[in-house]
Amino acid sequence: MQGFSNIDQEPSYGSFSEPFPRESAGFSKDDPIDRYNPEDQNTKDELLKKISVLNLLQQVATAANEANDVESVLQFSVDRICAIADWKLGLVCLVLEESEKPEYSSISFSREEKFLKEFRNLLRNRSKKEESILTERVRNGRKPILLENFPSYIKGDIKELSIKAGIEEAIGIPILVKENLVGVLEFYSGNKSTDPSFFEAVSHISSQIGRVFERRDAENHLKTSGEQLRALSARLQEVREEERLLIAREVHDELGQLLTVLKIDLTLLKNNFQKSKGSDSKLVSELLSMIKVADSGIESVQRIATELRPLILEDLGLLEGIEWYAKDFEKRTGIRCEIRIPAGILSLEKDPSIALFRIFQEALTNAARHSKASSIQVSCSEEGPFLILKIQDNGIGIDPKKMNQSKSLGLIGMRERAVVLGGEVSISGGPGKGASVIVKIPISNRNKEDFL
Repeated sequence: MQGFSNIDQEPSYGSFSEPFPRESAGFSKDDPIDRYNPEDQNTKDELLKKISVLNLLQQVATAANEANDVESVLQFSVDRICAIADWKLGLVCLVLEESEKPEYSSISFSREEKFLKEFRNLLRNRSKKEESILTERVRNGRKPILLENFPSYIKGDIKELSIKAGIEEAIGIPILVKENLVGVLEFYSGNKSTDPSFFEAVSHISSQIGRVFERRDAENHLKTSGEQLRALSARLQEVREEERLLIAREVHDELGQLLTVLKIDLTLLKNNFQKSKGSDSKLVSELLSMIKVADSGIESVQRIATELRPLILEDLGLLEGIEWYAKDFEKRTGIRCEIRIPAGILSLEKDPSIALFRIFQEALTNAARHSKASSIQVSCSEEGPFLILKIQDNGIGIDPKKMNQSKSLGLIGMRERAVVLGGEVSISGGPGKGASVIVKIPISNRNKEDFL
């Protein structure tokens, strides 16, 4: 368990059952009677008990604040409580997600005594049919209970075993998270009276343990919410790409064909007018102008369709798409793009290819908008089971504080696309040093030809 270095160590001050080392006080029982004062020794023993309890409270509080492993915190707490209080047996009941009633867990403390172990095993076996009297009362009352003369509350074979095991008292402490019972601490003692202050201390420890449960539940909820949002984002990206593909095809096939037919008809009409005698030169000029408009429309349709979904990405694959887009980007922006993609680089399947291409597009778009760069280097390589795409510019760099801002939707989008593929995006570069975007995604989905 992480977060507290001394949690598995014995408290340095001993326990209830360990007598204070008289030698350290400068006297012993063998010294003259006038030097040995039993009242002083009792005072020191009481002080030692309080120090041990405070030490335990501090350690559990540290665990509750820093640890995420609930089971280890529980085991540590049960062990130390039993050791300090000199209690015979400590058990932990937990409320499982599929059950409303607490059930005994594997977390426990027990002395090496025959009848005590038999008593513990019988408790566990009977819990499959009915709750222990401690857990039932704690669950109903939602508060700590102390049963003095414990054998008088039970009967039958379990009563006989409790008497043989020397159990006098039973203590039940609830573990609550926002008034919801998540567990019960059960302790069985051979003492006839429990120190009220220690009973209160154990109740406080259970509330500290409740904090660990609460934080774990909050972290699990946050993790689940994050996974759901990521799945939703991935689905939205998938739907968006499907819509882009559909619109691109409609624009290219339907509108593009209509403009092409219109251009052909205008060209034929122009030619017919030019062949006829006495043709109106002004009308021919207007037809030529209309043909230019049709050409411009055809180019716009091709550009829009390509921006929505590059056909080269569909036909030839990711790397050819990157090379084509880089050349087109250089032509539009004037920023020189140098592509370094060695021959034989693996081609990815459809979804990873689209995601990586969109990340590449976003990186170049950000460079054009913000970097003031004059050149961009793009490289792609295989490193073990990963495909690495790197985009490096020579611009003004990026402020590290802006990399994780909620307003940086482009950067967030790049990271999310990579995470969905099981990869990652790292962005670096300080002011004046340019910016570097490195995309790392697994390439486990290899083409069948790669294995032949």
